Amino acid sequence: MQVGLIATLISLAIATAVGLTAAYYGGYVDEVLMRYVDIQQTFPTLFLFLLLAYSLGGSLFLLVVIFGFFGWGNSARLIRGEALQRREQLYMQASKSAGASPFWTIRNHLLPNVSNSVITAATLSIPVIIIAEATFSFIGLADPTIPSWGRIISDGQGQLRNAWWISTIPGLFLFCTVLAFNFVGDALRDALDPRHGGEES
Repeated sequence: MQVGLIATLISLAIATAVGLTAAYYGGYVDEVLMRYVDIQQTFPTLFLFLLLAYSLGGSLFLLVVIFGFFGWGNSARLIRGEALQRREQLYMQASKSAGASPFWTIRNHLLPNVSNSVITAATLSIPVIIIAEATFSFIGLADPTIPSWGRIISDGQGQLRNAWWISTIPGLFLFCTVLAFNFVGDALRDALDPRHGGEES
C-alpha cells in the first residue's frame, strides 16, 4: 500500500500537470507533450524495473521512482481527453476574456471539472502498482527485508497441503485491498465531481 499510494501520488501529479497543460495550450505545446508520452510509453515500466532490479537490486524506493516518474502516460492521456472537452466551455472562455492567467484558469476552472478523470486515473493506478509490488516480491525481486503479501504468499506456497492459510490469507487480503480501492475510488468520484447531479461549475 505504501508503494501504491506514494507512486500514484507522484505519477498523478505529473499526469495532471501534463494533461491539463497540453489541453489548455494546445497546438505545439500539446504536440510536444503527447509525443513525449508516446516515446515514454514505448518502454514499459515493468521492464524498466526488471532491468534496474537486476542491475541495482530491488527496493521499495526504486519501485516508487519507476512507477511514480515513468508510469503516468495513460493517466495524462485520460486527463487530457477530458480537459479538451472542458476547454471549450463558456466558463473557460469567460475566464480568458476577463484576463485571468493560465495558471489561475487551469487551477480554478479546468482542474475541478476534470476531477472525475483524475480520480478514475488514481483508482486504476493504485491497484495496478499494489499488484506489481506483490508480484515482484513473489518472484524475489523486491527488498527481502521489508514484509510483503507477495513474499508471504511465495514463502507459503510449498506448504499449501499442510498449512494452506499461510498463502491463502495474504492472497485474500491482497484481493480485498485492490477491490476496496476500486470501491473507494467510485465513491470519491461521485462525492468530489463538481458535475455530480448534472451541474457544471
